Amino acid sequence: MPRPFPPRTPASKSRPWAPLLLSVSLFLIAAALLPQFPTVSGIAGGGFALAAEAAPKAVADKPAPNVDRAVQVAVELEGTDSLGARLAFRLKDTFNSSSLFVLSEKDAPKIRVLLSTTPEFPSRPSVGSAYSVVWVFSQSEGTLRHYLAREVGVVTAESVEDLVAHIVERTDGISVRYSYLFQ
Repeated sequence: MPRPFPPRTPASKSRPWAPLLLSVSLFLIAAALLPQFPTVSGIAGGGFALAAEAAPKAVADKPAPNVDRAVQVAVELEGTDSLGARLAFRLKDTFNSSSLFVLSEKDAPKIRVLLSTTPEFPSRPSVGSAYSVVWVFSQSEGTLRHYLAREVGVVTAESVEDLVAHIVERTDGISVRYSYLFQ
């Protein structure tokens, strides 16, 4: 009949010094951590109650527009289809209402969003439009424009809002990437 417990070996003998080692280790850890807390009337560690009182004050959750980062943009449309006109109008409206961009036509350094659209099917112009977006940097009206990025695709009436959000997001990424041009 097998024994229910394994036989006792020298390695499994009780160690009378183990509890002492454990208590000394815990004491040293506590001594190392205790000076981090402030003292109250000379008692170390009494600062636990003060930690709740010294919590930082709440900051109002009202983000202010970051004027330093506002980038001037201009949207130029080339095309005669109605979806392209709707896309350009919504794009200008979104840039104008954003705190990251200033829709501007004045002679200043800016990112120009060149939008070109054409009906996908000339016999059915309301089905969809092929579009091309080119981002260029313009130092002023009389200087050469610098190519930054491009994108082509097809837009439908249902996807105009999504495309506007995508173009604005990509314009923000481009403005961050090429921010040195505005300095």
